[in-house]
This record gives sequence, C-alpha cells and structure tokens, in this order.
Amino acid sequence: MRFSPSDLRSLTVFRALVEHGGFLGTQLALGMSQSTVSFHLRALEERLGFELCRRGRKGFVLTERGRAVYDGSKALVASISAFEGVLGELHDKLVGTLRVGMVDNTITDPRFSFAGVIRHCVRSSPDVDIQLTVAAPDALVSQVATGGLDLVVIPELDMPEGFTQTRFHEELHSLYCGHLHPLFKGEAGRGQIEGHAFVVRPYANNRELKHFRKARVRAYATSMEAQATFILSGEFIGYLPEHYAEHWIRLGQMRALMSPQTRILRPFVIVTKSDMPSSPLQRLFIRELTARGRQVGKGPAAAKSGRRNQIDKFDMI
Repeated sequence: MRFSPSDLRSLTVFRALVEHGGFLGTQLALGMSQSTVSFHLRALEERLGFELCRRGRKGFVLTERGRAVYDGSKALVASISAFEGVLGELHDKLVGTLRVGMVDNTITDPRFSFAGVIRHCVRSSPDVDIQLTVAAPDALVSQVATGGLDLVVIPELDMPEGFTQTRFHEELHSLYCGHLHPLFKGEAGRGQIEGHAFVVRPYANNRELKHFRKARVRAYATSMEAQATFILSGEFIGYLPEHYAEHWIRLGQMRALMSPQTRILRPFVIVTKSDMPSSPLQRLFIRELTARGRQVGKGPAAAKSGRRNQIDKFDMI
C-alpha cells in the first residue's frame, strides 16, 4: 500500500495512543475528542487490513502487528526528520525536529544551562522544533536504541555496543540525611553511617556506595526527586547532586555526611546511536552542549572545590 497524507496523520494519532498509554492521554496531548481519535485509529486499521490494538476493560493493549507497526514508524519519523535536515542544508538553514531526552533535576545546576542550549538552537532558525523528554537513564537509552529519541543527556553508564558517549559535564554528589534522621545532629564516622539504611538509584548499579561497602540498601529510587523524598523522610540516607540538595540545606532540612571525604564526581555524557547519521541540528545541539561543558570545566566547575586538580581527586561513578 502507498501512504497518503491522511494515513500519516492517522499514524501520528496511533503513535500518540501507544506513547500515552491509551485514549485519555492522547486526547489531552493532541487536543482531540475521543471520537476523533477513534476515527483515525479505525481508518488506519482499515487501510492496513488488520487490528492494531485491543480496547476493553483491561485498557489499551497493542497486538503483535500493532507493535511491529509502531516500531517501524520510529524509523519513518527519523527518516522524515533527516530528510527535512537535508532540505535545510540545501537552503543553507536549519530545519527539522530534534528529539532530546534528559534526566530529571538538572535545572538547579548553575554550571549547566540546558535551557541556554535550547535557546541557542531555536534562535539559530525559526524552523527548528525541539521535543524534550525527561525520564530515567535506562528508559532514555532504550528510546535511543529503538529510534524514539535522537540523543540523550544522562550520567555516564556502562553502555552496550552500538552507542556513542560524549563526555561534556561533571556533577558533584555528596551523601545526605534529613533533619529527622538520627545522624542529623553531631558527627558520624563511616562505621556509624553504614549502620543506617541507604536509598540508591538502580541505574547507578551501586557505584554510588563505593565509599560505604557495608551499606544496607533498603530502598530504590528511579529519579532524583524520589531519592530526595526518601532522604527527607528521615528513614534513609543517600547521595544527591550538591546543587540539587542546596535548597534543603538552606532550609535546614538536610545536611551532608562526611563531605568532602566521600564526595563523588559524576560525569555527564551525550548518548547517540552509533549507526545513525547525525543531522545538522543534532550536530549543532551537541556542539553547543560540549562547548558549554568545556567552559564550565575551566571556571565554575573548578571553583566548587577551589581548583580543577582538587576536583580530579574525587572518585568517579
């Protein structure tokens, strides 16, 4: 079959159904009524000649063929975006869509202006469209692998083959407890700290506990906000970026434990798929990110500890 513009529109609605988990999320995301969403879904199924999903009491469930159509559509979307970039180059201007993913709660880092990168790229051309997704690192990398995202910004991880990681930034982490925790008042040594329950992020693979080998992990957090919530409960201690914890430090609701001795330096990387050619917009975005990373490495990043060589002595995770 040949796809018409109306088929592409119906495919867009179908993709939204999958990504938003059903009709309600799709209605809100696309500003459509349920009847309009249903119309596009039925039209696409009729054109394809098979059922894409099942709707009932158990909710929205993809069929095997529906999953194949959705997965195949990612390559189509990426191809259209790449073609837009080619046309833009022929006209000597930036056009197209860039799908970016990033981890949560980087916005409080004064040394990392992600908003400034977006501002620069958007101002470079009025035809640029940037879509931003915030999620856990493992989920973001999965979307790069399947073609759902063009690039992601995450803490450095042990990556399988097929991905390119570009370091551009570093983030300082310290161990914290909340004001309701027994360790909040007074000094505590390593042994005393290890006697309390820790909260960790699963994707860090316990690397954040390298200073506390005997730590008792009792909770897992999939985001920085969840990690902070566990710490503020007074029942757990855990690592947080120093820029993120600063808010609760000022309020007297958190304090760092054994810092700077057990501080950790966490590299941030830009992850792309190795076998996918980059668009001009993607290259501009990466160039701007890495340039800003080099700038903070020479100035404010080093100022956090006084000098660059002082930061280098902290353990990487």
